[in-house]
Amino acid sequence: MRIKSSLASYVTEQLAFLGPISNRSIFGAVGIFIEERLLGIVADEVLYLHTGPTNREDYLSRGCRQFKPYPNAFDLTTDHHQVPAEIVTDPQILKEWGERALHAAIEAAKAKQLAGIERSREAKRVKRKGKPES
Repeated sequence: MRIKSSLASYVTEQLAFLGPISNRSIFGAVGIFIEERLLGIVADEVLYLHTGPTNREDYLSRGCRQFKPYPNAFDLTTDHHQVPAEIVTDPQILKEWGERALHAAIEAAKAKQLAGIERSREAKRVKRKGKPES
């Protein structure tokens, strides 16, 4: 099912300078992707952008909510926070926040990739230790 959102269309237009951008349904909302990386989510005409160590405080200091795709699942959250309305309505500031959200998404992907590499190395070490000596 394709979900339409005027806010998602507006944000997509404003952030197109960041790279190949697309929208698709996710969590019953609209996901905004840059090069297949989830940058933002529009749910109930509210924008949530990716957050990380470099930009999370901007959101928390304004009391912005974290996106919870399933409100009844108390422990399921994403690394996306609600963008204040005054940011959404100012195209120049929205572009700055979009750039910072993309940076946070890239850093998160790198951290996950490195963690996966480390888990793989550890699994190989454990497997080698378990082999009998010949």
